[in-house]
Amino acid sequence: MPAPDAVRPNPNPEDSMHTSALRRSVPLVTLIRVTARTDTAGFLLLTATVTAASCVPAALAVTSGALVNRLGSGAVASSTYALTGLLGLLFFLLQALPPAAETLAENTGRRLDRAVSDRVMAAVQRPASLARIEDRRIQALLTTVESRRAEATLLDAVVGATELAVARLGAVLAALLLLGYRWWLALLLIAAYGSTMLLVSRTYQRFLTLSERAPGGLRRSLYLHGLVVRPQAAKDVRLFGLGGWISGLYRAERTKVVGEIRSARSGSGRADVVTGLAALAVQALTFVLLALDIRDHRISAGQFTTYAVAATGILALHLRGPGLLGITRGGETLDACRELEEQLSGEPARTTTSGARVRRMPQQVTIECRDVGFRYPGSDRWVLRHLDLVIPAGASTAVVGVNGAGKTTLVKLLSGLYEPTEGRVLVNGVDLRDVGHRQWQPHCAALFQDWLRWGLSLRENVLLGAVDAPEDPAAFDRVVTGAGLAEVAARLPDGWDTVLGREFGGSDLSGGQWQRVGLARALWALHAGAGVLILDEPTSALDVHGEAGLYDTLLTAAAGRTIVLVSHRFSTVRRADHIVVLADGAIVETGDHRQLMRREGTYARMFSVQADRFSREDGHR
Repeated sequence: MPAPDAVRPNPNPEDSMHTSALRRSVPLVTLIRVTARTDTAGFLLLTATVTAASCVPAALAVTSGALVNRLGSGAVASSTYALTGLLGLLFFLLQALPPAAETLAENTGRRLDRAVSDRVMAAVQRPASLARIEDRRIQALLTTVESRRAEATLLDAVVGATELAVARLGAVLAALLLLGYRWWLALLLIAAYGSTMLLVSRTYQRFLTLSERAPGGLRRSLYLHGLVVRPQAAKDVRLFGLGGWISGLYRAERTKVVGEIRSARSGSGRADVVTGLAALAVQALTFVLLALDIRDHRISAGQFTTYAVAATGILALHLRGPGLLGITRGGETLDACRELEEQLSGEPARTTTSGARVRRMPQQVTIECRDVGFRYPGSDRWVLRHLDLVIPAGASTAVVGVNGAGKTTLVKLLSGLYEPTEGRVLVNGVDLRDVGHRQWQPHCAALFQDWLRWGLSLRENVLLGAVDAPEDPAAFDRVVTGAGLAEVAARLPDGWDTVLGREFGGSDLSGGQWQRVGLARALWALHAGAGVLILDEPTSALDVHGEAGLYDTLLTAAAGRTIVLVSHRFSTVRRADHIVVLADGAIVETGDHRQLMRREGTYARMFSVQADRFSREDGHR
């Protein structure tokens, strides 16, 4: 059996361009700049602690040498006790400051993570059009930011940068001390360890390049793993016996990704061995020279102690650890967040076409499409083209058509979730762009076939239809009773306060009960003043009688409002004031039920097919 498209490698040039763009900034510089701007006080405190911790090893070397010289002189004076006390204090600081810096780094990293989370949520909420959020590049940026944050990489990046700063600043100060011994030896040590750092960094870069390609494979392997272990696909996996096949694909994908990463890591290990041996040779030369000099009395015992401790401190330049990877990943996260903000803040300025913006939406509105065309970004296929349509104020208009005719796209255009690629959508004669999406969208009580099931209480799931509406218990009771939701709440353990969703320790609902929740949400929006009711197949989980009863409730509640209805059930559609038939992205028929049946066109054929099917089903009962 061939692998499904969902798990085949699918290289994308845009994704490659996106990845290279995220590498424009130096990760450490990006991390320092953003952290300093986000949490200035915490950054300054962390910097002071890191500086103090970095100075302790050099101070320890100098103090140790001075104390050895003092003890070697044979005279015990008050300065000896002072040096001993100072040495004890430095040993204490050597143990206390690095953990303190790490704790401060963790706190700063958490604050940085919260700030980035807030920035992402603010950026995603800026565009009024869904097309911006659904754009593949935006989704890639969101995946990068959220997956990295899920791995706690911002916290790891700040902690890693702190650990490296303490170690390497301390090593630099130790090298400065060695300049007083033999300047060329200090430079040789720095060159040896510097070349080690460079080689390791290049090896890490290869590892990171591979791991840049790995997320696609990792996502595919995680997707396959989820098919087996998650309940959403459990029925299909068992009924079709797919468990072994999917497990095989998972193992193959995982083995490929892990093999590439292991290859890079083995290269890193070999580089460490080679460069470590070179640095060890220079380090050995240092101690040989120190031993010869103290033997020939060219340096004192105190100087030997100071320089020996300093030479040992330079070893910190070789420190690698997971901090380097954390810094790089953290820098990528911050770059992706910045690019996401730039992409989503670039909303084009609205050019008015009919004067000033509408300041207040009237209750009744007429919606008109003039020569509207729409195609999704990056696609050459027109979903709608040259579409002219008038939806009268205060009337119900049903939109019918086969799957793929463009019905859902049309209602998203009407609700302002998409903007037409060509043509205009008018509200009471005013271009929807001039009305403003922020003003128009709350005026629409929309219920789509893929509406969201919020993991909140039952009461909150209803009130989300108009979160700013004032509390009105009587109106709430009317809404939920009309939606048939009162009986559902009565059977839940905590009534209206029951959290919906087992993942939060609450209770789950059946498909039909969830749809009643959605309908109650739409009714609450109508109560709060919404003037347009948009229904896109919201009752597909209800039987015919349940659907008819709920539509009766909705039509009564929406009396005098503009109603747009999409449904495959013609028993509901036939009751609309106006019916529009879509085919191949254009309107092919309009009229009411009787008019369309008399024409014996597309609508009449679709209605007859469904009516015959229901008649046969009733005959077999």
